[in-house]
This record gives sequence, structure tokens and C-alpha cells, in this order.
Amino acid sequence: MSPQRIRRRHYFINKEFQGKSIFNYFLLVLAGSVLFSLIFSLFSSSTLSIVYDNYHLKLGTTPEILLEKLFSTQWFFIVIGGLIIALITLFLTHRVAGPFYRFEKSLEAMKDGDISGSIHLRKKDEGKTIAEQLNAFNAMLAKRLTALETLSHEIDGLAAGMDEAGEDAASGKIREKCLQIDALINGFTFRRQ
Repeated sequence: MSPQRIRRRHYFINKEFQGKSIFNYFLLVLAGSVLFSLIFSLFSSSTLSIVYDNYHLKLGTTPEILLEKLFSTQWFFIVIGGLIIALITLFLTHRVAGPFYRFEKSLEAMKDGDISGSIHLRKKDEGKTIAEQLNAFNAMLAKRLTALETLSHEIDGLAAGMDEAGEDAASGKIREKCLQIDALINGFTFRRQ
């Protein structure tokens, strides 16, 4: 049986993160285009161009004619290019925003005490190393909590049998189990409240 493929239904997962990324990439491309135009204008500042536009012959410096034509006739391509960049950025940021969403949901569940889940990411998603580390942490924590639960049940059984076996023998066994619990707890660093 092959593992089931995870498909997301929403591409706009984290609107703030993805919106900022789309806007920043659009500004980057726009700034690059303006920079290229300015550099081209600088190198062609001392040249003259002749343009035939709507049955009129126009003579002017190359930078003026270039910028005029760029903004008057090419605005449509600038808008279409911006939309294409926005869509590409949306799909690229989806590979980051999706794992962020999964991490947030898993950490919320862990905060609420549910460590039974694990984080599954798609093949091309980013953050697989972090997901593997969180899954390994949850597995280790579950193993130690299971050991604590077992020791707790054993101590409970020993305490119930103290009357039957005598206090000295049961007291030594209870002390041994408490030391095992301390060893498990000392494996963690946490702030005691």
C-alpha cells in the first residue's frame, strides 16, 4: 500500500506572509526593470532616436523616447508580467507557508498535551529537517512518558502491597522506583513553576 499523497486545497494559507512575499517580489522585478531602463538611458543619453508613431515622425533623445514608449505602450505587459510574478510567487511561497501552518497546528496540539501526532510534509515542501526533529522529539517524549506511567503503576501496586509484605521491603522498592522516575525527569530541562 503506497502512502497517501497530501494535497492542499488552499494556496493562500498564510495571507500576511504570502502577501508580503508577492508584493516584495513584484517590487523587486519592478525595481530591476526600472534600473535596467535607467542604465540603458545612461549609456544612450548622448544618442538621438527617430520614431514613427501614428503617421508622425518624432525626433528626440533616446532616453526620453524609450521611457515614453515603455510607459505608454508597454503598461499592458508590465501588468501581465506582474500578475505572472504574483502567481509564481504564490506557488513558491506555498511550499513554505504550508509547512509553517502544519508546524503551528502541531505545536498548538503539543501545547495542549497531545503528542500523539506527527508532521507529514509533501515531497517538495521546505522544513523537512525541522519536521523530522519535532517528530523525533515527540517519539522520545512519548517513550519517556510511557515509562513514567509504568513506574507510577508499579509504585501504586507496591504501596497497596505494603500492608501484606511489610513496610521495610516495600519502602526500598518504592525508593528504587522513585529514583527511576527522577532519572527520567532529569533528562529534561524545564522551568519549574
